[in-house]
Amino acid sequence: MKYKTLKLRVDGAVARLTLNRPDHANAMTFEMGRELLAAMSVLRNESLVRVLVVTGAGEHFCAGADLAEFKLLRNLSPEEVTRKAEQNPLLHAIQALHELEIPVVARINGDAYGGGVGLALACDLRVLSSTARFGFIFPRVGVSSADGGATYFLPRLIGLAQATEILLLGQEIDSKRALEINLVHRSVVPEELNRVTDDLVTRLAAAAPIATRFTKEGLKQSLVRSIDEEFSFERQALAACLLSDDHWEGVQAFSEKRTPQFKGK
Repeated sequence: MKYKTLKLRVDGAVARLTLNRPDHANAMTFEMGRELLAAMSVLRNESLVRVLVVTGAGEHFCAGADLAEFKLLRNLSPEEVTRKAEQNPLLHAIQALHELEIPVVARINGDAYGGGVGLALACDLRVLSSTARFGFIFPRVGVSSADGGATYFLPRLIGLAQATEILLLGQEIDSKRALEINLVHRSVVPEELNRVTDDLVTRLAAAAPIATRFTKEGLKQSLVRSIDEEFSFERQALAACLLSDDHWEGVQAFSEKRTPQFKGK
């Protein structure tokens, strides 16, 4: 598929998705939302892909929603605006990204604002350039901070108290504070961004895909499951892993003191 607002490249076990509107700070449009949804569909069917990297072209990660499209909504009826909001492909795309079974690494090369922060928070691991900022500035343009997944992801990542302050006040967060409050996993100087990201990607791509999938599912569901439900899931995960060829390969490799070669079977 050809995309106008992003790039998707698959190289063996690693897929790289790049938001590609650098002249507009990679601001999100409805077209980008539709293309992101299409890309998620492609990735769900790429059985060989083990990890996805999400980043932005140019100097920015993502400036959030393109306000030019917001202005066009002024000419629509209330019913049409409501329908546009309910069908917003950007929100569906962020949810689809979060629900991918493979690990997703956000390579946050520049500022991320609004929905762009939501896109980053939907990823499993976040590597942030030390010169970049997160902007939860929804209130400044008169929209709710309950947008882009912010009210879902942020309390789960940093706790309700800090999330409440950030979202009600529409705060900007620099890289130092983002690391301090565990909003990101790594904060590195721009020159180290590729190396640190690639190191994480290499390790994730080399891991056993079946085991990784169960780990990701367990983490995502643990906050809504009871302990009985979670332990039941863990027993199912253990049985599936023990029955896999990858488990036997891991045991043999450990005994032979070599690096395992997992095949996802």
